[in-house]
Amino acid sequence: MDSTIWKVSVLADGTVLLDAAPITLDGLAAALDGGPRDGAAVWYYRENAGGEAPPQAMQVMQLIAARRLPVRLSSKPDFSDSVTPETASGMVPLFAAIRQQAAQRQLVVMRPDGRPLLLAAPAREGAKAEAIAAVERMLPPAVQRNVAVIADTSWTMAAAPNMSEAGHAIPFFGLLLGFATIGHAVWIFDGSTAAALAAGCRDADLAIVDSARLEAFPPNWQALVTPVMRNRQILVHDRATFKLRKP
Repeated sequence: MDSTIWKVSVLADGTVLLDAAPITLDGLAAALDGGPRDGAAVWYYRENAGGEAPPQAMQVMQLIAARRLPVRLSSKPDFSDSVTPETASGMVPLFAAIRQQAAQRQLVVMRPDGRPLLLAAPAREGAKAEAIAAVERMLPPAVQRNVAVIADTSWTMAAAPNMSEAGHAIPFFGLLLGFATIGHAVWIFDGSTAAALAAGCRDADLAIVDSARLEAFPPNWQALVTPVMRNRQILVHDRATFKLRKP
């Protein structure tokens, strides 16, 4: 059976198309809910991607993210190419900007549509002393380290993302906040493509992978990641044991 592909376009005036035909947001939601999920994916194109997005673009991405469907971005209206957010038309190298923002005491999450969500690092003074000591033992704060995290980011597409949703989607989110609190640069992305894996882990000292993401990775994913890292340390957060382990 052929996989289901939904070709979704958002035009500059806010018009939403499904397979080149205009459709309402409710109609799109019904279409996404009505098809088979095995092997299903959304191919997404936004007209004038370098300009300001119409509100419908965010709403479409929220519909897709809520259903946890993989997304293939295209810079062409006929979906004849595939791009990663950092190479999409009119956009700056996204991960380079994310690394800079993360180094300024902000935990940064790359949303599924390529936009960054910035979360201020919690104040050290407001954290429990034992919690601070625990994260310092894991990653001492004497030298700022770059921590790339590969996990679910669909929760960021909510109208008002909150820490409760983050903790549900990423069971070790509290640990990441701890790393940011003691001064490390932390950024999170979903690693949905080989290109995103490599770009997102570039210059990282430590990469932490949610075990739930592993099945979507290509077989050679470690070979894609380690050559671009500053220090080649990779850990998997095992959801079954709630512990970090080597891959």
